[in-house]
Amino acid sequence: MQNVAIFGVPRSGTSWLGQIFNSSPKVVYRYQPIFAYSFDGSLTAESSSKEIARFHEELLHTDDDFVCQKQNISGNQTPTFSKEECTHLVWKEVRYLDIIHNLLEQSEIKIVGIVRHPCGTIHSWQKAPREFNNQWDILEEWRHADKKNTSEHDFYGYERWLDATRMFLHLQENFPNRFHLLCYEKLADDPEKYTKEAFDFAGLAMEEQTETFLKESTASTSDDPYDVYRKNKTGFEWISQLNPVIINEIKTDDRFLEIEKHFGWNTLEQKKR
Repeated sequence: MQNVAIFGVPRSGTSWLGQIFNSSPKVVYRYQPIFAYSFDGSLTAESSSKEIARFHEELLHTDDDFVCQKQNISGNQTPTFSKEECTHLVWKEVRYLDIIHNLLEQSEIKIVGIVRHPCGTIHSWQKAPREFNNQWDILEEWRHADKKNTSEHDFYGYERWLDATRMFLHLQENFPNRFHLLCYEKLADDPEKYTKEAFDFAGLAMEEQTETFLKESTASTSDDPYDVYRKNKTGFEWISQLNPVIINEIKTDDRFLEIEKHFGWNTLEQKKR
C-alpha cells in the first residue's frame, strides 16, 4: 500500500478533497483517525517508523464507523464508490498538523496539504454550526479562536492559519517529491486539472468514477455545511458575507500579503467578482 495523507486547517476543503481521492477505485479512504477514540494518541510528533507503520496497518483494517465515515458529521450519507484491488490508503486530518514533519522524516508517506484563503476559511467556520457556536462573536474569535482552540493540535482562527500555511510552504520547499501543496480556490475553479495534478503526485490514475464524481459534486448543491456538493461555490462567497472589518484586517496584513504571492488569490478573486 502507498500511504497518502491529506492535511489542512478546519474548513479548508479537506472533506471534498478526501472524497475526490475516495472516488478512485484504487483507494481505501479513512476520515480523521487520530481524532477518533479508536486511534486517539496513536501518532505524535515523536512517533517512530515502526509506530507509523503499525498505525497504517491498523488503519487499513479498521471498521470504526467514524473513521470509515459511513455518515458525515451531520449524520447524512456520504458518497459511495465501487472499489477494485486497492493500492493506496488515503486518510485526512484537520488537527495534529504538528505531526506532518515527523511523518515525512520517519516514513515514505506522501502528503497533500490544502490551503484556502483565510477569509474563506473563517467564513466557512462561522457557517458551521457544530464548530462555531452562534452565541460567539466572530469579531472576537476570528483571529485567535480562543473559544475553539483547546490545545496545540487545534488550528482554528487566522493566527493558526498563518502558522499552518507557512509550515506547508516550508514543507513543499524541503520535501518537493513527498509534499504536494494544493490551493482550494484553484481546485474549485478547475477541479479536473488540479485533481489530476494531485493524483499524479500520489501515483493514481484519473478514472471514470472520479471524473463522474467531480461533475456531480460541482453540479449539485446541499444545505448541509458538512456535505461535499458545491454547485456555484467559488470559494469567494466571503467577499459579500464576511464582516468587512475582518476582510480589511487580513488583506492589509503584511504577513498575508507575503503568503498571497504563492497562491494568486487576488487574480482569482477578480475573476469571480
